[in-house]
Amino acid sequence: MKKNILVILTVLSSSLYFGQVGINTTNPQGIFHVDGAKDNPATGSTSQAQQANDLVITPTGSTGIGTVTPDASAILDLTSSDKGMLAPRVNLTSATMQLGTSANAVGLLVFNTGTALSQGYYFWNGSEWRIVSSTTATPPAIAGLNCTAATLSPGTYIQGTPYVGVLRIPYTGGNGGIYSSGAPITVNGLTLTLQSGQLEAGDGFLIFNVTGTPTVSTPTPTDFPISSTVVPFYTGSCTVTVGKLQAADVNTIAFSGPLMLTSDNGRVGYSLDATTPDGKFSVRCFVPQAMLFSNVNLQIRNNDTANTVDIISNTAYFWGGLGSSQNNQARLPANNWAGYSGSSASLVIATAQNSTNFPNWWDPEVYAGGMPEYRLYHWSKADPTDKTFYTMEFMMASTTPAGVANSTTCPGGTCSSTKVFFYLRQIVTP
Repeated sequence: MKKNILVILTVLSSSLYFGQVGINTTNPQGIFHVDGAKDNPATGSTSQAQQANDLVITPTGSTGIGTVTPDASAILDLTSSDKGMLAPRVNLTSATMQLGTSANAVGLLVFNTGTALSQGYYFWNGSEWRIVSSTTATPPAIAGLNCTAATLSPGTYIQGTPYVGVLRIPYTGGNGGIYSSGAPITVNGLTLTLQSGQLEAGDGFLIFNVTGTPTVSTPTPTDFPISSTVVPFYTGSCTVTVGKLQAADVNTIAFSGPLMLTSDNGRVGYSLDATTPDGKFSVRCFVPQAMLFSNVNLQIRNNDTANTVDIISNTAYFWGGLGSSQNNQARLPANNWAGYSGSSASLVIATAQNSTNFPNWWDPEVYAGGMPEYRLYHWSKADPTDKTFYTMEFMMASTTPAGVANSTTCPGGTCSSTKVFFYLRQIVTP
């Protein structure tokens, strides 16, 4: 007992005398020093390899891990040639998510592993999570703007009718800098404002919001003078002219994914849906529950909730051969999945989907001989005043086309053995 007390007193007196504490080492290199592998020399300096398993706290409060000489400007210096630092990994379900019962501290750093926000490092700025970006701190700069190549979408405007659109101006020589919005400028009732964003390291586009009630209609042109007032980091000047050319307004959209559980219009099954950019029509690839994946049909929906819509349409489908169908007028029910087939010069009334039937839009089943078909559809409203034309490319594939669509093959409502692709193009003429 006396010996134990003597040892303790010896350690304490040694610590008080030298002002240093060493664990697994009699040669501490700081106020507090842990030699993890107990491989440091009894005297003298330690090698880099010996420091790799050490932890040191210096008299100024700096802490070193993997080094016994932490940088004086750092509160924590981590040194390693073959290991990284792992921040806390969390699933951020929203940009305002609180991590616990205590409020998030400003500057809190985490690595997001979830899918609601892009994966990466995030910090809490006091009101929301912001992703840590590798952007340059250099003020934004570009070499030049090509105002003659600017494009406005939608490309037409009507006097007295509220307008909302986007203008894109190509630039060269971007430096990757982040920029704020510029001062708005109004011409012919249309207000042009630069959106904030980040330059490409090279060539790219500046995006502007265009809003207002125009005092003229296309093809009367509108000239926007572009200067450092409109684009703060632009040192030149140029003019963007829009509305002069009556170009078509083209919008495209694409969808891809597996068939998913649905009960739309009363029949349970599996589908993937796509909607035209203007929201007026939707298309889907659908198979009722307990039917084969190869039995899938395409269907179309008129999204008007109150009125039927007549369309003109044409389709072509490719497999080992080629087929096509056309019609002059097909009437779609309001807000209901529907289908029709067979070429016709007269009015065709589309069949609406209900809880028991299975209508098809043109040729039934999108598989031929157990192999996927490629489909190409074109349609437009029969109304001669309507200026919108639609095209669609479609293909579906399944690794088990002879499989039955049910809860076993589609656990959790997802048919992971299927893949559907839609490409929709919407063209509006001037």
